[in-house]
Amino acid sequence: MSKRLNNYPDPMKIVKNHGADALRLYLINSPVVRAQNLRFSEAGVRDVVKDVLLPWFNALRFLLECSIQPYETRTRSQFRMNPSDTVCSDNYMDKWILSFTQSLLMFFRQELAAYRLYTVVPRLVKFIDHLVNWYIRMNRRRLKGDSAENEQDWLSALNTLTKVLFQLVCMMAPFTPFFTEFVYQHLRDKLDFSSNLKDLPVGFDHVS
Repeated sequence: MSKRLNNYPDPMKIVKNHGADALRLYLINSPVVRAQNLRFSEAGVRDVVKDVLLPWFNALRFLLECSIQPYETRTRSQFRMNPSDTVCSDNYMDKWILSFTQSLLMFFRQELAAYRLYTVVPRLVKFIDHLVNWYIRMNRRRLKGDSAENEQDWLSALNTLTKVLFQLVCMMAPFTPFFTEFVYQHLRDKLDFSSNLKDLPVGFDHVS
């Protein structure tokens, strides 16, 4: 890319069309962070929206509209989850996605400490795919309360997905500050911060 030749798309137009967070993630995943040349591609920015931000948004919307709202209507009580609490669930899918999330948190911490930013996006895309296309899809009826064994099983599923999305917000705040703020503002009413945030998992150290 050359400023003199102007052989690249207008950055402000890219931001307007796809968002600053998508552009930021695209550049973090590019050779630029390794001081190498980059053939900029607007399609690559669109892929970040398609593979990361849009599925993430869909997961949030499903939790709020299809899971928490029916739960509160049926139980006539407000759903609240303490982020520092350990989710107690006997469901193997809950245990799997919580374990996967903790592994991702520790991976992020390790890679950021070594300044290997370019390893972040590929692992994030894999995680989002597993969260949306495996955990949520396979637990859809359970998260909606249609196939939960009992109210406690339904609550365990809600706690699990809420905790995972909150941890994802904390982890991704340095990379997608605008989108994580959007997600957090929609989750905050469902979070109970009555305990000390220092009790959160060690994976949060790099954003505290």
